[in-house]
Amino acid sequence: MARRKPRRRGPQEPEDILGSAQQTLDYIRPYLKWLITAGVILVLGLLGWGGYAYLKHSREANAQAALEQVRPQLNQPDQAAEAIKKLDALIQDYPSAKSAQVARLFKAHLLYQTGKYADAAKAYEELRSSLGNQEPYGWEPFVTESLSYCYEAQGDYAKAAQILKPLADQVGGNYQTVLLARLALLYEKAGNRSAADMVYQRLLSQTENPALASYWKERLASSPKKAPPADKPEKK
Repeated sequence: MARRKPRRRGPQEPEDILGSAQQTLDYIRPYLKWLITAGVILVLGLLGWGGYAYLKHSREANAQAALEQVRPQLNQPDQAAEAIKKLDALIQDYPSAKSAQVARLFKAHLLYQTGKYADAAKAYEELRSSLGNQEPYGWEPFVTESLSYCYEAQGDYAKAAQILKPLADQVGGNYQTVLLARLALLYEKAGNRSAADMVYQRLLSQTENPALASYWKERLASSPKKAPPADKPEKK
């Protein structure tokens, strides 16, 4: 049986096209006002987003350019004060830029290197606060350890240990061993020998290195022992 060939539809007459268009227009006419409003909002939204993206990119580029101008002064101690002023200006002008976070880090480092430990501690605290809980750069260990060094340089060993302990508990591997060893020394300097001994015990239980184990044992052995209570005199 022969297959029937499909009939091709001929081109629509202009009157048919106009009729279909009129029907479509009549259908959407009640919603035309809302459609136009939605279209205007969409266009304005796209323009606003594009403008914001351009402005953000422009600010990031300007902040990066300002940071590059300061970099040559970072390794010149005699220009540290001038570099810190420029970094402060960058942070003030572009507080939300990524380069502003780098500027905060450079500023804290310069303050520490020039012996302004209290100001450096404040700068590191501000940096930690600006990074937030979900900090995107992976700087938290470095910033925390640096902050601890700032308090240690000021002689506040208890505060330095308090800052360092959460980090020492969070990390692992050789880095944790290094932090725990420093934490124990901070406790010793702070006069908290019991806390130091607890850290040494922890290090001793974790190490597989005979030399380190011997050292931790020596540190524990050097801990001052409590004198035994004196015998009470017998009553006559």
